[in-house]
Amino acid sequence: MKTFTDTQKEQLQGKIQDEQERQRVLRESLQIEKDKESKRRRGIVSTAFSYKYVMLGFLLFVFIGYIIVLPPQSYNYHSYLAPITLLMVLFNHIAWHFTKRGWPSRVMKTIAWMWIVFVCAYLFWFFKTGAA
Repeated sequence: MKTFTDTQKEQLQGKIQDEQERQRVLRESLQIEKDKESKRRRGIVSTAFSYKYVMLGFLLFVFIGYIIVLPPQSYNYHSYLAPITLLMVLFNHIAWHFTKRGWPSRVMKTIAWMWIVFVCAYLFWFFKTGAA
């Protein structure tokens, strides 16, 4: 039987504690996943899920309402401020809440950033030229 020195005993004790902590964290994360799954089965919706879809519905409702109810009477530059700003917010919401990984995420986040740049350039031009 092998005997350990005090230093080796301390190192082993530290490794044992690290492994126990790692297993505790794994058990907790597994329990969290089980809780989420049981809530899904019972029909309880998380607040992040609610916000994601409620905000999407609200943005689409406002955008479609603007297009249907308030069509632009004339093609002046004031008519485009609301729709391009709404589209910017809509694209950002989709990019950051609905796409998490992979190429769809990169595509949507690129579109969202390009739309932010476009809206900022449009607003800069809009106020610079005195169209406001």
